[in-house]
Amino acid sequence: PALGVLSASVTDVETGEVLWAKDENRKLTPASATKLYTAAAAILALDEDSRWSTDLLQDPNDPGRLILRSDGDVSLSRDGEGFFTDAASVTKLAEKAKKKLGGQAVTSIVVDNSIRSGDLFNKTWDREDIDGGNIANLDAVMLDAGRLDPYTSDSARSHNPGEDVGRALADALGADAEVTVASVAKEMTPSLGDQDPIATVQSAPLNVRLRDMLVHSDNIMAEAIGREIAKSQGEPQTFEGATSATLDVLKEHGIDTKDATLFDNSGMSEKNRLTAHELDGVLSNKEVRDILDMLPVASVEGTLEARYGSGSGSEDSAGWVRAKTGTLSGVNALAGTVMTDSGRALTFAFLSNESDPNSARPALDRLANAVRSAE
Repeated sequence: PALGVLSASVTDVETGEVLWAKDENRKLTPASATKLYTAAAAILALDEDSRWSTDLLQDPNDPGRLILRSDGDVSLSRDGEGFFTDAASVTKLAEKAKKKLGGQAVTSIVVDNSIRSGDLFNKTWDREDIDGGNIANLDAVMLDAGRLDPYTSDSARSHNPGEDVGRALADALGADAEVTVASVAKEMTPSLGDQDPIATVQSAPLNVRLRDMLVHSDNIMAEAIGREIAKSQGEPQTFEGATSATLDVLKEHGIDTKDATLFDNSGMSEKNRLTAHELDGVLSNKEVRDILDMLPVASVEGTLEARYGSGSGSEDSAGWVRAKTGTLSGVNALAGTVMTDSGRALTFAFLSNESDPNSARPALDRLANAVRSAE
């Protein structure tokens, strides 16, 4: 009863046989379990070693003016000690730039936001979730995905993330520079296009970023990777383009998406709809098997660190379950993999709607624990 309306599916990894299901084709809100679709599409469409680049260019018509341009790095750190694994450093970017500037004073920094096409905040999101630590404007560059405290997963997020990067860069350069966030004027584009960057830094590779996204359920990272998927498919780098490209990639690889409706790549939208059959189908698909190693381990890390503990009724599965969580108001989800007591590898997807997290989360964990002990 704690699970409310439940859609569930369990599959044998080796044989592909569906072992147990309950209303598996019922379309429900998946919350952050949506990120499994994003991760699967990224694995299929992108190179696992692909990285975001962030360049610093000098305006040839105004040497004191610098343009910060990136293809979407939301994982930047101030000094290399930020939230994400092996993140590029604004301090390192400034160090490289100083060598090229040769004492030239920096008077202004423009953060080029043109790749986002003005599509920064999803129409189905709630702006109160910025201060709640879940989401922010998806600017072209961001520090720690907009976190005000880079050492806390659920830190409140910035209302001006692109500007924060520009100001961090000015500080690292020791410059009292004016910082603006805008699309670089069209008349400047040709001259800038002919210029080599005076400094460049790169993010961690895709496989590292995907694991960070899944372990910490980072919504901004998911949306930024969604834009990578859109670019790879020639779709607009917008919310609509990213979700459309994600579904197209999965469909092209034989993954069932006929009942899927996506308004974002993170699962923050209450309008997303998936089924347990579809999510389990992604997890059991051999082409994206790497996704199973990217999921957080029960009672060990990320969104599962505080679950499966002593007295939970699911403690026997601590360390054995790896799964993506999902939580919205009235929505709770758990989808991942478990090794049974007999050594059988299974995947599972449980979507629970019309349920309370205080009772639904431990019930989902007990359900996964029951799968582990099943013959």
